[in-house]
Amino acid sequence: MRAHMRAHSSAGLALTVAAALAFATPALAQSPFSIRSSAAEQPSSPVTQQRIAEDEATVVSPDNPQTRTNVPAAVATTPAPFDINEDGRSPVVELPEEEQEFFRPSTTTSPLARGREPTAVVPIDAISEDQRRDLTRLLKQDAGTVRELRVNVENDQTWVDSVVDRPIVPYRTLRLDGEIDFRSWTVFLSASEAARGGTLSIAFTNSVLVLPEASRLRVFLNGRQIAQTAIDSPDRTKVIALPVSSELLRPGENAIRLEAEMRHRIDCSLDATYELWTRIDTRLTGFSFTGGRIPLSGLNDLPAVGVGTNGATRLRVVQRQGTATGNIDRMLRAVQAASLRGRFAQPLVEVVDTNATLDPAPGVLNIVIGPYDVIRTVSPDIPREGSVGPITTLIDPPGIGATVVITGPSERDVDAALTRFDAPALPDQPQSSIAATPPWLVPDSVRINGAATVTLRQAGVETINFSGRRFSTNFQVTLPPDFYAAAYGEARLLLDAAYSADVQPGSRLTVLVNGVLSTAISFTSSSGEVFEKFPIVLVMQNFRPGINNIEIVVELNTAADQACLPGGTVPARDRFALFSSTRLVFPNFARIGQLPNLASFTTNGFPYQLSSEPVRVRVGGEAPDTVGAAGTLISRVAVSRGASFPTNVIEEVAPFGDTGVIVVAPLQDTSNLTLDTTGAANVVPATWLQPGTTGASPAEPAGLERYDDVLRRLRQQLRQEEVRLDRSSAAELTDRTDRERSLDQRNETQRTRERWFEELSQQQGLTRLINDAFRSLRDSININLDLNFGEEEDEFAAPVLSEGASLIIAQAASPNNSDAAWTLITAPTAGLLSTSMAAVTSSEIWTRIGGRMSAYDLENNSVQVVPADQVSYLATVPLSFTNLRLIAANWFSINNGVYAVALVIMALVLGIVTWALITPLGRHND
Repeated sequence: MRAHMRAHSSAGLALTVAAALAFATPALAQSPFSIRSSAAEQPSSPVTQQRIAEDEATVVSPDNPQTRTNVPAAVATTPAPFDINEDGRSPVVELPEEEQEFFRPSTTTSPLARGREPTAVVPIDAISEDQRRDLTRLLKQDAGTVRELRVNVENDQTWVDSVVDRPIVPYRTLRLDGEIDFRSWTVFLSASEAARGGTLSIAFTNSVLVLPEASRLRVFLNGRQIAQTAIDSPDRTKVIALPVSSELLRPGENAIRLEAEMRHRIDCSLDATYELWTRIDTRLTGFSFTGGRIPLSGLNDLPAVGVGTNGATRLRVVQRQGTATGNIDRMLRAVQAASLRGRFAQPLVEVVDTNATLDPAPGVLNIVIGPYDVIRTVSPDIPREGSVGPITTLIDPPGIGATVVITGPSERDVDAALTRFDAPALPDQPQSSIAATPPWLVPDSVRINGAATVTLRQAGVETINFSGRRFSTNFQVTLPPDFYAAAYGEARLLLDAAYSADVQPGSRLTVLVNGVLSTAISFTSSSGEVFEKFPIVLVMQNFRPGINNIEIVVELNTAADQACLPGGTVPARDRFALFSSTRLVFPNFARIGQLPNLASFTTNGFPYQLSSEPVRVRVGGEAPDTVGAAGTLISRVAVSRGASFPTNVIEEVAPFGDTGVIVVAPLQDTSNLTLDTTGAANVVPATWLQPGTTGASPAEPAGLERYDDVLRRLRQQLRQEEVRLDRSSAAELTDRTDRERSLDQRNETQRTRERWFEELSQQQGLTRLINDAFRSLRDSININLDLNFGEEEDEFAAPVLSEGASLIIAQAASPNNSDAAWTLITAPTAGLLSTSMAAVTSSEIWTRIGGRMSAYDLENNSVQVVPADQVSYLATVPLSFTNLRLIAANWFSINNGVYAVALVIMALVLGIVTWALITPLGRHND
């Protein structure tokens, strides 16, 4: 009999899938299922499986006989095809162990379940396009409860299309690493989207070395935890589908936060913490709405365009003769205004003709510009009012998607409509009140324009108790483009923290600024210690204009980890605490602009914003990809600046040798004057000069289409890296509970601090008194034995760039004016220029651009920075005595040779003057 049941295991497996799908539907959450169809009759799509399961609902266990509501009771006693005992009951089918893996109870808990927790995991395939469409329909269903899906994508990274209506991850890739990590951002919803509600799905896969029983992923929405699930899906992509109502969503910005806490299966070492990761699948993470995507209703809904699966927003500009000079000017104005109005962090611009096919897609905004008679063929939904007068409006027809229409009867009317669309400068407020509520850390960072003190709470980091081995958290501060203190001075991190007696001496805390180690301190007490305003020096040379990332890393060594007994990877007691009262104290610093300085350029377009004249932009060649690359660059700088640039597209750069110019062109369309002025003539890689070199095979798509291929390769590289991190020792299996958060975070911080003081004050005694006395003496005397001789002068006259460089950004003073800049952005071909420019504008690459020249390698996703050897200085603020003193201090710190010579000369002058003054005094012996 058992052999007979084994023969039908495949049919049983398929029907169990249908049963699990029906369990996920609230109307049938308590309904059992019977086996009636053969394996050949089972459909492959999840939606069809669910429909069949609803039709075939009956008993699933001999111990629980029930009948369907639409079938007479007598039918239940009729033997079914597989009714072996002829008693009207279905047999119990035993699945192989590897198949039972996908039918275990759900590990997701959520207050949104309304008392109906998901009872089973639903396995679904999403390999083919048909299967992905079925998955999309499944997510759109208004289930009313929490569902947990295990989606099989077979590690396929070749498709980038979104499965959800609104992707929400604003990054190209998102991976949470180590034992503790988090990401926060905001998502803009239109009033209609917030009122309807829908399904928020979070999809991820993780390292096989993560211990599921002690690892959790938590999801927060607008300050409320809405889900917690085990990190337990190394083979399939785990999707938790959460029903979010209008009570949870808000029109406008909604704060999303993901927190991951992971522990290793078998290894207690610090090195093992680098093997822990959870990767978020951007294609399956986002909002889905019953009935499909909700159309936008006006220009105020422009931020609801959102992002695509690449974390960027594509601006598709539709123009007749888009490469004409006048049309390029209009395009640059329009994409800047759209980026600012829509709050798009990474706008990617492409230019297409009016007869192009405009397929709607998430994160894509069409911008149609031109006279009404020219653009009316783009869509029948173009408003006819454009034939009467200038109009600027947003339409969202299903055939082409969200579209901004800027039109009028004539060219002059088009310019008038474009003027209406021009966005005002963004306010200097960092974020909305929703996003500013702790602990939300959104892309806006804390701005510092001079002497300031910032607490971790203000930077978005709350008090954290940690029981693992490697603690890590970070926050961002933004410095002005004229920041000038890279060679002297120091900021201080006043640390409020504690470590327990379990932590061995030799454990250390390190602070990294922009990925560079700035300071490291060792823990010396064997009985634990509480730090209160413990000063940690951060040298200013690691800071730069723009966004700076400050990371605090703590590595904890304990005797328990060295022994690593069974279950030892999950410590029961907290070992370290970081209090949100920790403060970053920034001193006053010099303010003066430097030229060239690409870091200042990416921060707010420095020095072009100093002039009231329009920025001259030279777009080389007639390729739409080159025009799109220029739009991507200018709109990205406008986003960083928070205001639009007035532009003037020129055909030749020679007449503008005394003004600022930005040149965007492939190498073959770049003039020798531009190459010589910016210093790029001597550094162009040899591979760019080879005949027939294109940087891409002819079969590859150009421009932004190739950018999708880049994302595929990037995801494949990340997957290969993750496979290398998964060690073979993960075959051995071993078996932290969550602490509830207090509603009053300030009281919680104080209680945590008092608890640590109480626990450690009994253990420290005389040792603590000696340490406090030594610390007070050191602070009062302010001993500093570091000798800083400044930076050596850069001697690279012609730096050697990588042969794999796909894009070069170079800046230098204008030929006839040292107070103006020429900036060149070039690549081997127009297609590679557009692709590389799109990659460079991502947040992780944009903040790494600096020096007088930066080269980007598309294949390796790396940046090579060439520092400036000679700079000119531009006054950006009034030159007060304090500012001049700070400028002189930094300049002499850089040019220490001049400082030494000046000291010798001053000493000689002082000696001569002293001799001259003293000689006439006193008696002279004749």
